[in-house]
Amino acid sequence: MAENRTKRITDIEQAIKQFPGPYVGYVKNPTDVNRMGRLFVHIPELHGEYDETNKQQSAQTVPCQYCSPFAGQTPLGDTSQDPREFANTQKSYGFWMVPPDINTKVLVVFANGNTNQAYWIGCVFDDYMNHMTPGVASSDRFVGNSDQNSRYFDELGLSKAPVAEAQRRAESNNVARINTKAREDVAFTTRPIHVPQTETLVNQGLVSDDVRGTTTSSARRETPSQVFGISTPGPIDFEGQKINKRESINRHGKIYNNSSDEFDFTRVAHSRLGGHSFVMDDGTPRFREGNQDKTTIENELIRLRTRSGAQVLLHNSKDVVYIINNSGTAWLEFTQDGKIDIYAKDSISVHTENDMNFRAERDINIEAGRNVNLKATGENTTTGQTTGRVHVDAAGNYELVVGTDGLIKADGSIKTYAGTDFNVNTGEEIHFNTDGKVSASVVSSLSTHSTSSKTSILKRIPTQEPWADHEDKKRDEVTATLTDREQS
Repeated sequence: MAENRTKRITDIEQAIKQFPGPYVGYVKNPTDVNRMGRLFVHIPELHGEYDETNKQQSAQTVPCQYCSPFAGQTPLGDTSQDPREFANTQKSYGFWMVPPDINTKVLVVFANGNTNQAYWIGCVFDDYMNHMTPGVASSDRFVGNSDQNSRYFDELGLSKAPVAEAQRRAESNNVARINTKAREDVAFTTRPIHVPQTETLVNQGLVSDDVRGTTTSSARRETPSQVFGISTPGPIDFEGQKINKRESINRHGKIYNNSSDEFDFTRVAHSRLGGHSFVMDDGTPRFREGNQDKTTIENELIRLRTRSGAQVLLHNSKDVVYIINNSGTAWLEFTQDGKIDIYAKDSISVHTENDMNFRAERDINIEAGRNVNLKATGENTTTGQTTGRVHVDAAGNYELVVGTDGLIKADGSIKTYAGTDFNVNTGEEIHFNTDGKVSASVVSSLSTHSTSSKTSILKRIPTQEPWADHEDKKRDEVTATLTDREQS
């Protein structure tokens, strides 16, 4: 047995010397204990058929180093031993993209024909399995299980939704698998609905919005592709397909009996939830007839979107800039006509160390569902200037409508001047210096609250970082109820 293995190794070494590659291989172990992106690759041309029952995985794989398209570090020889500090150590930089899933097809070369200098230099998609890359595009031909069909077709009435890759093993032999026309993609066009992405868009209210929500940004939209970008695999989906324990696995998918023991597992999950994406879409190509365009460029955009839906969208076709969080509870948009729209389900807090200036060439409109509170504290003093003043200057009428009582309190004097008449009318009596009619407590100052930076009528005041009151740091202390200034 040892002689056969030795001969096989020798034959492989000779084959590599004669032809150093590239070879087509398949990742069987993506785990590199040295964290350098090394993959253990099975090369059928060198190793023959892969045997999952063979415990000697090293006999049928080759360790391949990561050959990044861009990487580097400052020179080791130019560093110092002492003192141990940032200035005296190396700095690294580069492009880091290592496929974590087994059976990913890669190209391998052996530098100088040396079996110990194997490098994986690129990845190859399975045929037709690039629809989700890079933007998880939507389709009007989506399918799901009975519960999903009931929700997305019957309950929500969706005409299109984000979809995953085609479920090839579920397709009949009659399904088109090869395209014959450049303008039409008919290969595996019915795909399972991408439930995590669709639910995110439903919760954000964007599932029917083909600008901010759904997209056509797929590598399969046209050929040659106008879509460029990167999508990450995303976390393991432990509710997806599973296999029994075997040699070729992704260790992140292990379903442990005891998670403190690396080897105490019997099942492994190999599905994923989908990840983050960075899309640079040059848009759908224009059709030109003579000197006229018959179609326009659509979906030309740059989009950075997380797995859970937070996104920054720069939409060139619609001239829109849009930012939203995962849950859709806060968003910001710059529109084509020059509007800035902001929505916050909870509150908006703004703080500036100097002035906050607002000017509108038309109207400034402020409306509160409950109260409008204004206060000038006078706490920031400037020599020779009055502080703590609220000044309202109206070039035309000054109009004040009060639904119930109108209350004014001045610790000093109240002075009123009218250039012509001063008219007062009341439905009943007018009292001047009548005991018991008006007291010093007719109206009180606004209550104040202690924040992390100062005492204020506000309950939250953003400051220069580090700010102690970020929601993720004090979530239970900054709920809508607790930041209500009318609540004690």
